Amino acid sequence: MTNLGDRGLGLLIAAFGIAVIYMALQLPEPMAGSHIAYGPGFFPVLLGIAAVAAGVALAVIRPGSVEDEDTVASPHAGRPRLAGPLLVLLAMLAYVYLSELIGFIPLAAVTLAILLIFGGMRFLFAVALSVVASVLIYLMFSKGLLVPLPRGLLQPWAIWL
Repeated sequence: MTNLGDRGLGLLIAAFGIAVIYMALQLPEPMAGSHIAYGPGFFPVLLGIAAVAAGVALAVIRPGSVEDEDTVASPHAGRPRLAGPLLVLLAMLAYVYLSELIGFIPLAAVTLAILLIFGGMRFLFAVALSVVASVLIYLMFSKGLLVPLPRGLLQPWAIWL
């Protein structure tokens, strides 16, 4: 991407982050009787801050300070440029439509493994990492944050989840 394109995209991402922060700060505070110290806007504010930081970094970095994309050996050589984004879109659609049936852990593990392998990671390492990451994410959300995630095929073993 050109220097002007990088700067414009960076500023657009930063503006989006500022909008997310603004809207997240409009969300209600936690109820007085609850023991939760953060409200529903906590994570969106963090994501907005990350978007602002990434956008500013993209807008400020000089194009010559990072290796040109064409000079770096890519694991995607010979693949269409839209293959990666389309694969991510398919992964999101698969989660939306199959998560209740299959469950979070198996679907996340398979999806993440496919994305990692497509990104150039070795097969066995990608599979091991995706299984461990899926279980840890499930435990973090379901046990730590009390966000119910679909169990799907793992419902018979729900007592352990």
